[in-house]
Amino acid sequence: MDRMARLKEVVRAAKGHPVYREKLKDIDPERVSLETLGELPLTTREEWVAYLKEHPKPPEGASLMHLTPSPLMGWMPEYLSPDDLRYQAEALAAHYQRLGLVGKKVLVAFSYHVFAGGWLFHEALLRAGNLVFPHGPGEASRIAEIGQVYGFDVLVTNPSFALKVGQAGGRFALLLAGGEPFTSVPGFRERVEAALGGVALDAYGTSELGIVAGEGLEKEGLWEIPEMAVLEVLDPETLRPVPDGEKGELVVTALSRTLMPMVRFRTGDLAVAERRGGLTLLPRGVFGRTDAMVKVKGVKLYPTELGPILAGFGLDPKGFQVVVERKLEGTDKLVLRLKAERVPPGLMEAVQRATGLKVDEVELVQEIRGALVEDHRF
Repeated sequence: MDRMARLKEVVRAAKGHPVYREKLKDIDPERVSLETLGELPLTTREEWVAYLKEHPKPPEGASLMHLTPSPLMGWMPEYLSPDDLRYQAEALAAHYQRLGLVGKKVLVAFSYHVFAGGWLFHEALLRAGNLVFPHGPGEASRIAEIGQVYGFDVLVTNPSFALKVGQAGGRFALLLAGGEPFTSVPGFRERVEAALGGVALDAYGTSELGIVAGEGLEKEGLWEIPEMAVLEVLDPETLRPVPDGEKGELVVTALSRTLMPMVRFRTGDLAVAERRGGLTLLPRGVFGRTDAMVKVKGVKLYPTELGPILAGFGLDPKGFQVVVERKLEGTDKLVLRLKAERVPPGLMEAVQRATGLKVDEVELVQEIRGALVEDHRF
């Protein structure tokens, strides 16, 4: 596939769409390249929601529709054209072939109704040369039995359900996981692999974007799938690219969408980028949100990054609160309020390694009340 040609095609389609028409009016798609993409305006989910509220009915040329839950409008629809569907299947098939998924028996346990779910994987796995069973979600014991009786090699589902399948006796050589934090939760991959008796790989995508990043067998992190997307990681304040190794907001230009173009789409998701060989690698995966960022001791703290860390120590990933106070000498004091009976050994060291900040005090409480961040400095 010609990545540059497809990028120009996506920008050309965006220029004709009402969400982008004004902001891209002076852009010549033929002059857009991977090097100049960063000069185009950014797009937010709020912009798309505003448009879809005014135009909820399927656009002309749509052949597949999905809905995804949205706090901004209840349900957010996504539409794909026949060309989008063909391109997505071929692009993801190339990714799966690079993983060695040819001639395998694959059981898909994502939903095939309402959400994009199983449809994101199904046709691509077929085109890659595999046998595909669209089982859908639930029935861990039945999936374990089917896997054994019919000799399935690969399971496609979210990691927490995969764990249940393994606990029910299911054994699969490979898990293609997605849909929830996975490799960003310490120890989670190891538990799932031990339960299934195979290798577990992570992926990242959304209904709007499709699957845009996935792990290789080397488990180095989430690689940009070149046929599917162009990934950027930007400072959410300056909107400039962050240096390799620094945290920022994941911004995606989807190459598989022309009916609902996603050009420099701000996901709000937190990631670290490394650029290697012309591609973007997310070595820590996607591990939080940028929405509630607060500066503490001169360092940017993204509180939602703590959720996967807590989960890795057996705590409620939502059972915490960040409190920032001012010491008498004028310096910042960072307090972590935890819904827990005790502080697990090693937790504070893990928090410091991930955030670069030392927690000054831990408060153990029975219940978390109020906002995620309480800033008492002002």
